[in-house]
Amino acid sequence: MCLVSQSARSRIRFQVPIWGLALASTLCACAPKDPPAPPVHFADAGDAAGIDFVHYNGFSGEYYYVETFGAGAAFLDYDGDGRLDLYLANGTYLTGHPPDQPPVNRLYRNAGAGTFADVTAHSGSADPGYGFGVTAADYDTDGDPDLFVANYGPNALYRNDQGTFAKTSAGLADPRWGSSAGFLDYDLDGDLDLFVANYVRYALDDESVCQQGQVRSYCEPSVYDPTGDLLYRNDGNTFADVTEATGITLKGKGLGVALADYDRDGDTDIYVANDGTMNFLYANQHSTFAEVGLIAGTRYNEHGHADAGMGVDFGDYDLDGDADLFVTNFAFETNALYRNDGQGQFAVATQRLGLADPSYRPLGFGTKFFDYDNDGDLDLLFANVHDNHRI
Repeated sequence: MCLVSQSARSRIRFQVPIWGLALASTLCACAPKDPPAPPVHFADAGDAAGIDFVHYNGFSGEYYYVETFGAGAAFLDYDGDGRLDLYLANGTYLTGHPPDQPPVNRLYRNAGAGTFADVTAHSGSADPGYGFGVTAADYDTDGDPDLFVANYGPNALYRNDQGTFAKTSAGLADPRWGSSAGFLDYDLDGDLDLFVANYVRYALDDESVCQQGQVRSYCEPSVYDPTGDLLYRNDGNTFADVTEATGITLKGKGLGVALADYDRDGDTDIYVANDGTMNFLYANQHSTFAEVGLIAGTRYNEHGHADAGMGVDFGDYDLDGDADLFVTNFAFETNALYRNDGQGQFAVATQRLGLADPSYRPLGFGTKFFDYDNDGDLDLLFANVHDNHRI
């Protein structure tokens, strides 16, 4: 047994509704405009809409590291009716439970009028793995979106056949801890390939025991070794692992993936937010990749240190035609907004645009650029979680 003493900063991330919303007027730091429109208000409509999902993390009292995370979700029009449906990843039993009826991922069909119906059982999408990341896209070019689930354990690919799903490995059932994923056509051959971020090397029988003083706690990621990410080429009915052949060779502790043509050269680049290790920016150079984060200014924070990256998104917040980058980080590390100068370089704009102080204490996780008030520019949402397992 390995006993590890660590700081009072526990690494568990409980899902609590702490949100941040940055207005694009703040992000742009523009000259004064016309008087603002009345504010837009959000209301939690989950119950009224019929979305009764509750995430299960396998909480066992054994301090399994996988219990410290939430999971991903995806909107997709799986049945082709013009309305966006919702797929939610779930955890599952870890040890000490009967094998029958474990928690599964859930698919909710958009029934219109602001309501959803749980169609998991007959849709074929009830993956029983310990789910983390979800991405949806039409990988087989048959006109409907398919599903990929990044799991702790073998990943899962679900092929959509006119509204019902069939699980198929297609060479993607890697056993490592997958955390996030995204489809992209990296080689410009007309079909969608797949990038998967992997987290750390961890097994349930790991003997590390961590403490805060005399109190047992979940271990921090520094206890565990990093692992490599994966790039798969779409070869029709199967995928081929082209990770090393394309230059994706670094090892990190990946939690977030964002895809965009940040350098505007016509192909898709890859950014990976890593938890406590340097972040990766893979520039696509005609179907092979070079990691350019240090040169581009996105590998570290403005002080030259690696933050604990969690969520990540590209978006053109300043409307200058190129993709800027936002990364959420751990508590007592500010989130990071990187402004793209259009020449392949990024400058940290977090403090200047008022995003440092609001993000210093919270533990940032999911994030998204979107135009919530329909005024033509991108606003910024970041979701926070709590890191104290004793609450």
